[in-house]
Amino acid sequence: MLLSFVLLACGTDGSETTNTVDKDDTGNNNNPVDTSALVKDAERKPFYKFNPVSSLPTAEVTSEEQRLAFGNWSAELPTFTLTFPEGESKRVIMEYTMGSFGSGPAEYDYTTMLFIRDKATGAMHEITRAITPFGGMFDASWQKHFYIDVTEFRSLLQGDVEFAYFYGGFDNSEERAHSFTVRFMLYDGTPERELVGIVPLYDSFNNGNSGYRGWAYGVPGHDIEAKVRLGDRSVTIPEGVESMELRLSITGHGHDMGIFPDIEGYKPQNMAEFVENSYTFNINGVTQKATGRIFYSNADNYLQMGTYNYDRANWAPGNPTNVQWWSIDTAAIVDGKLTIDIDLPRFESSFQAPNAEGVAQYIVMADLFLYR
Repeated sequence: MLLSFVLLACGTDGSETTNTVDKDDTGNNNNPVDTSALVKDAERKPFYKFNPVSSLPTAEVTSEEQRLAFGNWSAELPTFTLTFPEGESKRVIMEYTMGSFGSGPAEYDYTTMLFIRDKATGAMHEITRAITPFGGMFDASWQKHFYIDVTEFRSLLQGDVEFAYFYGGFDNSEERAHSFTVRFMLYDGTPERELVGIVPLYDSFNNGNSGYRGWAYGVPGHDIEAKVRLGDRSVTIPEGVESMELRLSITGHGHDMGIFPDIEGYKPQNMAEFVENSYTFNINGVTQKATGRIFYSNADNYLQMGTYNYDRANWAPGNPTNVQWWSIDTAAIVDGKLTIDIDLPRFESSFQAPNAEGVAQYIVMADLFLYR
């Protein structure tokens, strides 16, 4: 059973923080913890090109093909419902198939987001993000298959489950359009750990200011680092939590010609889509040693039209995006709470409006998964 959580925006008081904690069961400082090393790379692949499980699934649930067509930015998202067997599975692999509708897929590389609804809370969680290919050279038979481990959502995949999806493209027509199909493969067994709950942390999709479901980067008065956007979050953690993992999906877009004022002599070209960037974590007021990279190699991408082979900010045309997973040590829980913040380097946009065409922006979705 999933529990409810309190999520509050909060600030730090700027006071100095020691670099080690903690006390053992006797109250003695016998096992100090480095409070700047509470976040570590979970070393998890964002997707696979072949199913990572060799055995046959116990059950399969497959959607109908969904045609991707843009409505408008305020339109209600299209949905579909799938029925899953009751009871948790040990592992769940989702096959995500990119396809074509009509005589072939549409022309350009646009953002697709797939959400799953938590029936207990009503919250919609992003289960995958994928970018359509430059599809002009493909015909009606074209398909591409990817496999994503979605085991962390297994508690939600029971009974009738609602999915919603978003497509940010304008290139579909009656003759050509992108499409997708999902197939869930469930494998029986006792889960290795029990999911206590999923805590939404960051959501630019429902709180975007760039006009494209993202957060503008470096625009005065509208910056992504503002508290309401990528600022710090305080989470109430229930007793009994034994491990925590952060799922972060952050992709860069735009062709801004701004500057990084703290990097002398460096003028990025086409920020944020084609520029490598990084982020750091702040846990309970302490900057962490772990650093995340917002860039993705397209060296092994498959042949398409357009600029398919250029490296980009955590995505590749015609592929799922580079979702990143981070483990957070439970030593970060202080008096039943955890405060987390994600920080980007200081950037000064060349634009004055957050929704200017070409403004640097990041689409950000992040959930914290709690286990015992």
